[in-house]
Amino acid sequence: MTTNNKAQAILSPLLPTARRSLLAPCIAVLAIAYGVTGAAWGISGNPFPVADADAYSTSILFGAPQAAVGWGLVVLAGAAALLATVTATGDRMNNPPAGLRAAVAVMAATMCLVALVLVGDARLLTVLGYIPVILATVSYDPQIQEAMPRLVDASLLNLLALAAGAVLWVALAVAVDRVYRGACRRCGRDEAAVHGLFSAAAAARWGRAAVLIAVVVPLVYAVTRICWAFGFPLGVDPAIQEDMVSRGMDTSALGLGGMALAGAVLTMGLVQRWGEVFPRWVPGLAGKRVPISLAVIPATSVAIAVIPASVTMIMMAGMPSGGIVPAFSPTNWAPFGPAFLWPLWGVALAAAALAYYLRRRGTCRDCHRNG
Repeated sequence: MTTNNKAQAILSPLLPTARRSLLAPCIAVLAIAYGVTGAAWGISGNPFPVADADAYSTSILFGAPQAAVGWGLVVLAGAAALLATVTATGDRMNNPPAGLRAAVAVMAATMCLVALVLVGDARLLTVLGYIPVILATVSYDPQIQEAMPRLVDASLLNLLALAAGAVLWVALAVAVDRVYRGACRRCGRDEAAVHGLFSAAAAARWGRAAVLIAVVVPLVYAVTRICWAFGFPLGVDPAIQEDMVSRGMDTSALGLGGMALAGAVLTMGLVQRWGEVFPRWVPGLAGKRVPISLAVIPATSVAIAVIPASVTMIMMAGMPSGGIVPAFSPTNWAPFGPAFLWPLWGVALAAAALAYYLRRRGTCRDCHRNG
């Protein structure tokens, strides 16, 4: 089996063919499970896990009553379960009735809005960014050891469930749209698509612009954090930078800046030869083709995490310090300033991952189209 076929085998359950339509039933089961769990949680009298006291859980609905947000999510899960069940029953994935494509698209957009903008916050990106720091310091740093049990709580699990639901609904919307267009169920190509915006040739052009944006934006963030770690108060009051050093936060700043820098370098691989074929210096893999999923899945995951993180950071920029850092100002622009570009980063990174996939997916083994 070729590398492309392996990648398609990994992703194929998400985009069902006429012979295998498991996506809608899976979404229905997961939505029912989420709704039942949420209802049981609310009936028990426990506060819904939609936010906590941490500043990085700030979201647009952070100040809303937890009960209202929680029960709203339960209702949304019920509507999602109903629509997914309707989609899964009968032969609707092969012969969808009028209006189903619009209904599924609206639900997918609603799930993305709720998960990534209204309820989502910076903790998804924080966990990704702090993984190297945790691995490097957990054996000797008591603060990290103390924080470990709090990293994965019910509130974070709720965010992960909502983000996963948004991804699945987008996949279902894509699958239903392919049926309506009469396109290939596996790859989504039809005669128009082979020469359109989503062709391999077109993706090679707009993908380069997307990669450029997705590289430059995190570099701005990385430069500020690395400067702090080495004692240069770039974009921040020197007293604040000294306070960060005294509390050991310079290590965290270096770790976060390093992660952003590494992410920018890896993003370049989406348009570079070494992003398609492992370089000669990679032991055991030199000269072998890079699996498509090895690039697409991490890039998409970071793009999904960046969007809610940008909402949190932009909101925090206008708030009082709360004992963390001062609000955004001309003399203290670096703590939050780079985040104003993060929505652009998230969209560009997602587009770059899509362009990479379109360029490399090759000939479809069902419709035999290429390009």
